[in-house]
Amino acid sequence: MSDARILVVGSTMMDLIAYAQRLPEVGETLVGDRFQMGFGGKGANQAVMAARFGVPVAMVNAVGNDAYGAAHMENFAREGIDTTWMRSVEGSSGVAPIWVDAKGKNRIIIIPGANNSTDPSIAEAAVREFKPSIVVGELEIPQHVTLAAFRAARAAGISYEELCVKVLGGASVGAERSARVG
Repeated sequence: MSDARILVVGSTMMDLIAYAQRLPEVGETLVGDRFQMGFGGKGANQAVMAARFGVPVAMVNAVGNDAYGAAHMENFAREGIDTTWMRSVEGSSGVAPIWVDAKGKNRIIIIPGANNSTDPSIAEAAVREFKPSIVVGELEIPQHVTLAAFRAARAAGISYEELCVKVLGGASVGAERSARVG
């Protein structure tokens, strides 16, 4: 995959993780054991991991004009991710409050915030201008944005079959062909 260029059209979240022996009941307040904060969002995680493998990566997303949005942009810069198609918009960035009990069971609520302002025309422009060989999408941003990116990828000649050959090394794609964007 030395010629791979990955465009991620996906989410950014600031994970706010509270650990406690057990999770509170309705109306109950508990004292927790510890708290962690970290970068998250399915799209952001995918972009960072691909960049750490040395592949050129660009991200399409919107962050809020708050401290979390600024932190995400700084983190992407440190990781070497192209943020040309990222936008800072009025309001809050996406957050994911996560509660984790002593057994590791969690409960997560995501608040998409600025993720919902990700623009499909910017996703299309990113496909045209970044010229990716792979476009990655997920389900934490508006689906019309992901669909616009996938349609632009198809128009640019990025086919599902070619992607499977690059990623799976020529393995059979069988029933997965039904997942193609029409």
